[in-house]
Amino acid sequence: MSGRRWLALAVLAGCINEDVRLYEVALTGEVVAPGASEGRVMLELHHASRGAGELATPLGRFDALELERPGAVAWETLVPIDDGEGLVLYAWLDVDGDGLLCGLDAAPEPAGLVELTEFPAHALTFSLTLAAPCASPSALYPP
Repeated sequence: MSGRRWLALAVLAGCINEDVRLYEVALTGEVVAPGASEGRVMLELHHASRGAGELATPLGRFDALELERPGAVAWETLVPIDDGEGLVLYAWLDVDGDGLLCGLDAAPEPAGLVELTEFPAHALTFSLTLAAPCASPSALYPP
């Protein structure tokens, strides 16, 4: 379920007791997987960091999107701006269709990550190449 849908459900159910400030962002770009053109692309949008001081941690996923295959992307999302700082886009190609990044006995599945340094801006463009086999977001984004 995307972050936007989850947030809407939470608001309707009355689960949020404080104000949530959201920033609308339109992402446009392209996901390229050299040598692999088939498979679903799993996109994740993360804050670059969450928390402060000793409690600060890198990355914090808040939305996700699936594409039928590598190629053009047009994605509108709402960023909870009080939950973290910066934006990072991570993706991997589900070559075998199991929904798991490099599950047991699976072929290597390429992944990639790009930091969206122009944030905050309402329109962001990117180019993301999936070239790191079986790499998680934390493996590609140093703290």
